[in-house]
Amino acid sequence: MAAPIDRLRRGLAALRPGAERQFTGASAPTPARPAYVVGDVHGCANLLATLLTAIEDDRTARGWSDTDLVLVGDYVDRGPDSRDVLADLRARQSQAPDRVHCLCGNHEAMMLDFLTDPVSAGPTWLNNGGRETLLSFGVTVARRLPDLEALVELAVAARAAIPATVTDWVRGLPLLWRSGDLVAVHAGLHPDRTPEDQAEVDMLWEPPLFRQAARQDGLWVVHGHRITVPPVAEAGRISVDTGAFAYGVLSCAVLAPGEAPRFLQAKA
Repeated sequence: MAAPIDRLRRGLAALRPGAERQFTGASAPTPARPAYVVGDVHGCANLLATLLTAIEDDRTARGWSDTDLVLVGDYVDRGPDSRDVLADLRARQSQAPDRVHCLCGNHEAMMLDFLTDPVSAGPTWLNNGGRETLLSFGVTVARRLPDLEALVELAVAARAAIPATVTDWVRGLPLLWRSGDLVAVHAGLHPDRTPEDQAEVDMLWEPPLFRQAARQDGLWVVHGHRITVPPVAEAGRISVDTGAFAYGVLSCAVLAPGEAPRFLQAKA
């Protein structure tokens, strides 16, 4: 049996940069207007810029002037440019708040937890990409922190380096976006509950049975959180996290009324 990393690499090789993987299901999501849903960016500012250019080219080619741009969270951590990614997305959302929709991911939640409770939340966040985020804001993190007091001091430095306008924006990010029968969320929705009756922890970290049980309400859930290569649209679920920080591929699902789902990609 091939190792997981080998299967991921084969999946990546199957999709060229900018390639569109066609959907073959019997039905397709029907948002109110065309939507571009971008997967986990994880501090990869160059990939984000390339993909957003591809999205603009696609909109122009299809003559779509009225579209939604949705990002499913995890803008920070692991990649080198979390600060630039946050600045870019904040600016775009400020310019078009009714068309650009940024959701909260579990990595944004971990960052906020660290800033308020570094002793409890610090080790988990730092070991999952928080070091790279702090470095992007000019905060140096020692390879080993000697004690709990060092975590507290690091949080003080982080709060001084990360503008309040940034943390306030992150704190205000919604967990869910919906258009027609399409729902976007970071990690998934519990299959037996309505979108309005979901637990926050499930939307950020993936609920039980999300990938095993099909929804019975006709909704399509587009999500990130877990790397899926190649991206998939099937059984009411659309996965758009293709491992930007690890494999250099950032993906976007293109979802339009009357059309089968397809994908755009940017590759390092």
